[in-house]
Amino acid sequence: MCYNIKLIMRVLLCSDSYYPHPGGISEYIHYLAISLRKLGNDVVILAPRYRHEYKDGDNVVRIGRCILFQGNKSTITFTYDRKLPYLVKDFLSSEKFDITHTSGPLGWNLPYWVLHFSKSINVATFQTSFVGFNFYKLAKFPFKRELETKVDGAIVPSRAALNAIAPHFLLYYKIIPDGVDTERFYPEIESIKELPEGKKILFVGRLDPRKGLNRLISAFTMIKQKIPSAFLIVVGKGNIETYRKMIPHNIRKYVIFKGYVDPDTLPRYYASCDVYVSPAIGGETFGIVLLEAMASGIPVIASDILGYNEVVKDRKNGILFDPFSTEELALRTIELLEDEKLRIRLKEKGRKYALQLSWDRVAERVVDFYEELYNKI
Repeated sequence: MCYNIKLIMRVLLCSDSYYPHPGGISEYIHYLAISLRKLGNDVVILAPRYRHEYKDGDNVVRIGRCILFQGNKSTITFTYDRKLPYLVKDFLSSEKFDITHTSGPLGWNLPYWVLHFSKSINVATFQTSFVGFNFYKLAKFPFKRELETKVDGAIVPSRAALNAIAPHFLLYYKIIPDGVDTERFYPEIESIKELPEGKKILFVGRLDPRKGLNRLISAFTMIKQKIPSAFLIVVGKGNIETYRKMIPHNIRKYVIFKGYVDPDTLPRYYASCDVYVSPAIGGETFGIVLLEAMASGIPVIASDILGYNEVVKDRKNGILFDPFSTEELALRTIELLEDEKLRIRLKEKGRKYALQLSWDRVAERVVDFYEELYNKI
C-alpha cells in the first residue's frame, strides 16, 4: 500500500528534554516542529513537566515530571511518573498520528513508552555520544529486540552519533544534521550595549564538566597577558560559583557570568562578541551552538573532538584545537583576536555554511525520510 504523503501528516515529537530545559535536544524538538508545520504538517510535542515556569502552546502536551541528574559529565533528563506507561498508552489511544518521532527512546523513559505503544510509523533520533564508556553497550541487552522491531527508521546528526550506536543496534539509519534558525541568529541583530568595550570571547552552554569551561578559564589567564583588553563572557545555567573560584583574583572582574539568558536575548550575545569558543572535551554528536555562532557571523574556535570536527573544518569555516591543550586554545584565540582578515574570512565562510543547514532545509530532509518510510508500507 502506498500513501500520498503530500497530504498533511500528523506528527508526534517526543522527548524527555524540552523547554524550559536548555540544551540542544530542546532546540531540536522546538525548531523541527516549527519547520514541519511550515511544510503543512500537524505537529504535537509530548514532553514532561518542569518545576520552572513556562508557557506552552496548544500543541504541547505534558506527561509526568522531569528529573535531572548527572551522568556522562552532563545533565541528563528523565521523565518520571509511577503511572507513566498507562498515561502514555491512554494518550496514544485517544490520538492518531501518522508519524511518532521520538528522541532517545531508551531507559524506560517517556520516548521509550511512546515507541512501545505506538501503532504509527516510528522514527527515532539518537543524538548521544559518550565521554568514556559507551552505555549503548549495556542498553542493547534490555532494549535491542524492541528497538529493532519497532523503529522503522533512525536519524543521527553525524558520523560520530552513528558510530556510537550502530554497532549495538541494527536499525535503518539516516544521517541528517541538526539545523539552526538563521532568521533568529544573524549578524545584523542589535548588539548588547551594556557589555564592556574590548575584545570579547563568548562561551555559551550549560556549566557541565564536559563543556570544558574550566579549560577556557585556564586559557584566559594566558590570553589576558597578551591581550589586556580581553573579556570572557559566560552564558549558561549551572553552578557559577564553582567556576568563579577557578579564576585568579587579579582577572576575576574580566570574566562576566550572565547565567541563563532567554532565547530572544541569546542571539544578541553572539552578535556582541568577537570570538566564540566551545572547549568541550567530548560527548558531542554535532554542536548546535557552533551553528548558532556561525549563523550570527562570529568566528568559531572549537575542540577537535568527534561531532564538532564534522561541523568545523579547520581554517575553512572555523578553527579547531587540541581539547586537552589549554596552551593551544590560548594561542588560537589570541591569533584570531589579533588577525582581523582571518576573523572576516571565517565569519563569511561560517555564515555561508550555517545557511546550508537552516531548519527549513533540514526539515525538508526529515520529511523526505518520513516519505521514504511511508513508501515501504
